[in-house]
Amino acid sequence: MLFDEKGYAFTPLTLLLFIPIVILAISYGNIVSEANMLANIATGGDVTYAVSKDVIHNIELASKDAGRNAAYLATRHVIDNYTNRSAGSSFFGAGKSKLFVREKIVEGMNNHLINSTGKMAEGTGRTVYINDKILDVNSTHTIKESDVSIVQRDPYGFYVIVKEGIPVKVVQEGQMYVGKTPEIETYVSIEGLEDPYVWIGTKTRKTSNVINAYPYYSNASGESYFFDNEVDGTNLHLNNLWYCLNGTDNPGEITPRPYYVPDTRGLSFFERLENGSNVDPPSSKLSSFILGNPLQEDYQNKPTSSVDWEYINKVPGEAISIDGNELRDPEGTIFYLSKSSLTKFKLQTDYSS
Repeated sequence: MLFDEKGYAFTPLTLLLFIPIVILAISYGNIVSEANMLANIATGGDVTYAVSKDVIHNIELASKDAGRNAAYLATRHVIDNYTNRSAGSSFFGAGKSKLFVREKIVEGMNNHLINSTGKMAEGTGRTVYINDKILDVNSTHTIKESDVSIVQRDPYGFYVIVKEGIPVKVVQEGQMYVGKTPEIETYVSIEGLEDPYVWIGTKTRKTSNVINAYPYYSNASGESYFFDNEVDGTNLHLNNLWYCLNGTDNPGEITPRPYYVPDTRGLSFFERLENGSNVDPPSSKLSSFILGNPLQEDYQNKPTSSVDWEYINKVPGEAISIDGNELRDPEGTIFYLSKSSLTKFKLQTDYSS
């Protein structure tokens, strides 16, 4: 007979019945311990995986934000470096505006990732590697210029492409995620940015224009501008041409800023930063209009097309008349278009209301 410390007696049969309970209790303790450990591993793994997904998402956000800021900095670089004596030297050389924008994008992306992913890594206790470099407050060039490219496929923006296959690693004690980025493509709008090509090209009056899309253009069934949908004989306007010339409503009685229209013969955003270099595909090009004939004296009063790149290059233009009266722009100046622009925009030289 066995006794416990309190004097209770256990017969051999009782002891045999008790032993499985003891074994079960011991096993249950191990099961609970292992279950807790597995739960911790699973939870930690979820956090590690979530961090890795956030890293990729932050790269996408960083490229979009940095792209817009880089485009703005490029316009300011040209405008702020302008001098009357050397207008040409203010612009980027052919093909170099994209290099400048890419450099600023990469710089901005790295700053964004340090501030966002770096803080997230610190808060979750993970160590994050991008391109095999630890991402922390001391990081530099985590994303490299060779990782990023710029493509412009439409007139009103460009794409920032971060190449596929950049190594991403998230490490925590007992946990590790290793992967590579997919190709990340983000669209950057250039609408709302000032056009340095127009600003410098109209140097005698510093006419400023902001890139905004003309809303009535359509290419659903061939290019249509709808510039002469309505002939207004009372006001001597062609609508929607007048609407396009009058542009966006600006506070403070600022000179009207005409809208921009897709124009395969025009200049892309990057070509405008380069004083008219012809380096981008036709699908990326656009044009606006010059109001008020600011270079009238320089051009010795010769009729010059109001399309921005034609005006700056002194392309001759023809007047449009409504009921025998010459069409004028919102500043009261006779509006001229070259023969090729009249054809492009499907306009006539003579209208009757």
